[in-house]
Amino acid sequence: MDSKELQKKFKNGEVIEFDTPTIILGSSSPRRSRLFKENNIPHVQIPSTVDDTELNHLHPHKDVSKKQVIAYAKNMALAKLKPFIGKVVNGAVITMDTTAYLEGRILEKPITPECCREQHLFISGKTNIAYTAYAIYCNGKTVCRVMASKVKIKKLPEDIITACCSDPETLDAAGYRNLGPIFPYVKIRESHRANVTGVHIPFVLKMLKAVGFNQL
Repeated sequence: MDSKELQKKFKNGEVIEFDTPTIILGSSSPRRSRLFKENNIPHVQIPSTVDDTELNHLHPHKDVSKKQVIAYAKNMALAKLKPFIGKVVNGAVITMDTTAYLEGRILEKPITPECCREQHLFISGKTNIAYTAYAIYCNGKTVCRVMASKVKIKKLPEDIITACCSDPETLDAAGYRNLGPIFPYVKIRESHRANVTGVHIPFVLKMLKAVGFNQL
């Protein structure tokens, strides 16, 4: 059964049972799926039915502590995982959420060019922290862990900020898009780059072992 058929069954609320242990990526991100493929990890892609845009507004985004932002990232990843609980047999479901944090503020999806400009002026020349929460459900067990990565943004020229504000993918990214127009101005430790831009495979593999998924 291909991913489209599985997605249809999932949306209909049906239980999905696999003949062999299978990894389910609960995300629509082609970039995350590509990272799994590049690391030779077989998987199927079934996006979560949860709208994270609505969830964002349920949490404070200013005057937020480090403890609060970690809890926020976990809550977002677990919320995306929730629709899969009890609906997958012989599979490990992975959902995730990346949150950019700077000076007590959670950086939102800018949505509008005006908001995008304000946020890029705010992060320009500063170091923010990207917290990615990974949630996994497998055989009745759920585990959620967070990986933090420092991201240094060099001083952004006016033309780069303008380019960001007209980039649809940047407007839909949490705070900023590392692979967008600001890419040359972003500095991330290489071992942490995947945690910020997609999914940190070694981190996820350790989590899969923690829930008893050892079929890779």
